[in-house]
This record gives sequence, structure tokens and C-alpha cells, in this order.
Amino acid sequence: MSNAIPQKVAGPSLATMLIEFVRVIRRNYALIREMVLRDIKGGHAGHGLGSLWVYVQPIVVVATFMLIFGVVIGTKMAVTATFPGDYTSYILVGLTPWLLMSNALGRAPNAFSGNANLVKQVVFPIETLPVASIVACFVIYIPTFALMIGYKLLIGGGLSWLALALPVVLGMHALVCIGLTLLLSVTTPFLRDIREFVTMYMSVSMYFTPAIYLPDWVPALVRPILYLNPFSYVVWVYQDTLFFGEFRHPFAWVVFAAMAIGLFIAGLVVFRRVKPVLGNVL
Repeated sequence: MSNAIPQKVAGPSLATMLIEFVRVIRRNYALIREMVLRDIKGGHAGHGLGSLWVYVQPIVVVATFMLIFGVVIGTKMAVTATFPGDYTSYILVGLTPWLLMSNALGRAPNAFSGNANLVKQVVFPIETLPVASIVACFVIYIPTFALMIGYKLLIGGGLSWLALALPVVLGMHALVCIGLTLLLSVTTPFLRDIREFVTMYMSVSMYFTPAIYLPDWVPALVRPILYLNPFSYVVWVYQDTLFFGEFRHPFAWVVFAAMAIGLFIAGLVVFRRVKPVLGNVL
């Protein structure tokens, strides 16, 4: 009689998981496009302006901050001689990516929970749900990014050669958003309080992100909080790319790249492990 101990079957490698994920996304490109269009149009069916409302809201928020901080307060604040542009463009460059991140995280916990009927269908490629959610966020913020770049070009001092790195920065930003969405969406069915934690965190995070003020304006005792906030590094990279036009925060680029790769890999691994039981939990 054989007393051989059964060997534990190894799971798929990281490379295999990545290839399968990319393959599913490419194969279902048309489905993702339809889900993005449904996301943008669905919530405003019957409205006079229709889906334009999803673009108006972020522009109004940014314009309000421009008025209050850039015009009213900004005229009373002194900036250094190395400040390449006006305070309004500084706000635009920092606030726009933060608002996009906030929108993406606000959607993240519901990526699967809000589509339980699709997740429970065996043949449905659920990998497309978080990706479609993030793509919709980026599409919604296209006009706001256009406003930001247009203002910097025409009024805020222009752009430097480093602006050519914007596609790379956007790519890293997308990986951060997808990774976080995968992590939050697969853990929320098991821990419903995550949604409340995310809402609470995003409501206060902006005030600890150097998007509407310079880090030098923060008291030295409180300044370390800026470096503990992971979204500060996202904002600093955008500011280097579109505002300062040089690598003012080189360490932020390293942290941002590590966040993009690490969060995406972590999200992919956790998603792959939870996927078989996700439909049962929902």
C-alpha cells in the first residue's frame, strides 16, 4: 500500500495570470466599450443635457476651487521665484488627478457588488467590470484634463518637454486605479465596512494632499502626514510633468511607479484567488 503524501498543486504563475487577464480584456474590448457607454449615459437618461452631466460635475468642482483658491486666496499668497506659473494652474494640475482618483476609489467597492447578477453568470468575463469602471472614470475626466492643459498652455506659463511623459504618467495612474479597484471590489463582499472606510478616507484625504497648497506652507510638525499619504506622490508626479516641467520630486516618481506595479500585481493575485467563490458570496 502506498503511503505517498499528495503533493500540493501549484497555482498559476504571475506571468500566466497577467497574460490571461490581458487576453480577457483584449477579447472583450467591445463589451468594455458598451459598459463604459452605459455607465456614462445610464445615470442621466431622460435629462435635458443627458450624459453631458457627467462631464459638467468635475469641471464645476475644479472651477470652484480655481475661483476660491486661485483667484480669491491666491492673489494674497506669495509664491517663490521658482514657481513656473500662476497659482490657478498649480491647483488645476494637482486637483484634477486627485479628483479622478477619488472618483475611481468611490466606484471601486461596488465594481462586483453592484453587478452581482453578472458575476454569478459562469460565462461572463468579470475581469471586464473593474476595467470598465476605471475606463469610464478616465473618459469622464477628459474635458477636465483638457481644461487643465489648455489653461497651462495659454495662461499658466506653458509646458516643458517633460509634458511628453504624460502618457506614461496616465498609464501608471491607470494601473494604480485598476489595482486598487481589484483589491477593494473583491474584498468588499467579505467586509462590507470597506465602502465606509473608503468614503471617509477620501473625504479627508484631499486636505492632506499637496494639490491646493505648497508643502512649504504646512507646519513642519504636520508635514510628515503629506509623505504618509500615498496620493501625494501621484500629485507630485503630475506637478513635475505639467507644472514645474522638471523632476522636482524624483522620489515621488519611484514611489508612484512602485505603487502602480505593486498594486496592480496585488490586485491581480487577490482577484485570481477570490474569483472562484466570489459569486457565492454575492
